Amino acid sequence: MSKKLKTIAFDLGGVIFQISNDTTIFSDNYLETTIQPEMFHILEELSKNKYNKLIIISKAYPTNAKKSKEILKLYRLDEYFNSIIFCEKNKDKAKIAEAMHVEIMIDDKEEVLKEFPKTIKTILFKESEAPVLLSKLLNNY
Repeated sequence: MSKKLKTIAFDLGGVIFQISNDTTIFSDNYLETTIQPEMFHILEELSKNKYNKLIIISKAYPTNAKKSKEILKLYRLDEYFNSIIFCEKNKDKAKIAEAMHVEIMIDDKEEVLKEFPKTIKTILFKESEAPVLLSKLLNNY
C-alpha cells in the first residue's frame, strides 16, 4: 500500500515569523525579523517524513515577498519548503491552496481561514499554542 503525499501550508507573518515583529519586514532592518521559536523544530520534524510536502502561502507584495525569502534563507528555513507562493490578497490563499492540493492550512487570521473549503483542514495559529502544533499535526490530521 503506497502512502499519500500530505501537503501542509503555512502563512508567514504571525505563524512562521513571530507576530510581535510583524511590522519589522516593512522596515530597513527587516533581517531582524524573528522566527517563532517552535517553528524550527516543527519544520524539521515534519520534513523528516518524505510524504509531507511543506509549502508557504502568504500575502505579500513583491518587495515584501523578496524580503520574506531573504529572511527564510537567513534562518535556513527555505530548505524545508517545496514551494513558496505569495499573493496580493488574503482571499486568494484559499484558491491557491485548492490548486496546490493542500490538506492542512495554518494561518493566524480567522477571516482568512473562513474562506477555505471544508475539504481543507484549517488551523488557527496562536503563539501560545505553538508548543502543541507539531503533536496536533502528527496526531490529529
